[in-house]
Amino acid sequence: MTSINSTSNINLNSLAIDLELSLLSPAYAIIIRINLLILLIILILIFELIRQYLKTRIIIHGNLMLILLFYKDPKELLTPLWLVCFLLGPFYIQILCYPSLHFCIMLERLRATLFLEKYENEGKKLAVFMNILCWVISIGYSIYIILMAFADPTMAIQGAIFLSTKSTANLTIYISILTTLMVILTALSDWKITKLNKKIKQRSRKIFFGYNLSKNFQLNENILVMRLILPMDIAYATIYLIYNALVVLIRIYKDKISPTNYVFYYSTLDTLLYLYTTVTIIVYIKLIKFIRNNQNITIERMTKSEEQTNMHFKELQKIWG
Repeated sequence: MTSINSTSNINLNSLAIDLELSLLSPAYAIIIRINLLILLIILILIFELIRQYLKTRIIIHGNLMLILLFYKDPKELLTPLWLVCFLLGPFYIQILCYPSLHFCIMLERLRATLFLEKYENEGKKLAVFMNILCWVISIGYSIYIILMAFADPTMAIQGAIFLSTKSTANLTIYISILTTLMVILTALSDWKITKLNKKIKQRSRKIFFGYNLSKNFQLNENILVMRLILPMDIAYATIYLIYNALVVLIRIYKDKISPTNYVFYYSTLDTLLYLYTTVTIIVYIKLIKFIRNNQNITIERMTKSEEQTNMHFKELQKIWG
């Protein structure tokens, strides 16, 4: 028993010192600062997105939080397993839920294209069901990863820095491959849906009789929505393909690199997703501003038209006494 405890302490000390050297290295410091800066920009953009949507100004406090490494012993840098679950659990939800929601949005756009005349009267049951299903499966996947981490006797309770274990290594690789195929299929399907909507639009222009206002409105909405969705999904599929290919490569060689280098490489790859999220929020903010400007222009034109109509009727009343 004494030899086992001493071996455990030696491994823990080695991991703590390795983690300390990694955190103090210039490369890791640069990556962490870049990620913190991008996440701060994302947070600010989310507030701006909400402000644009609600048309009300959100007052943001001027104080900034400063994150420092303050410790007396390298062991203090190690994280309890329960805290790692709290910090990394949402990541496993996001890694499966986000691509799944993209796929479900594509299915909804496909339904809107195939059922143009009926889609306006269709309920939201299918969309709600797909949304709930994505969240339930993703949360279940995250819970499974956490439970397997606690069940693995090799996981150091006071020295965990990630949740993946030998028993879940293959599963995480399969999930990465599955989600990569999912986002590629989503992008290709969006491209086909866009072409299909354009063909329907061209076909409808040749038909002079049987004009359907509801069908035409839904068709124009589909074309407008796909102009936004298609470029974003192509960009997401490209970035996600690069990200997951490198993630799978890191996981395959996980046993040949140190735990701290494993975390460092993962943090570096996460920068790609953070950058995509930043660009996505900026695009949504631009879209909201574009829609609002068009609405203001339409309201101004309607107001001028109404004023001209009132003036015209007043002149007619003067003429006819």
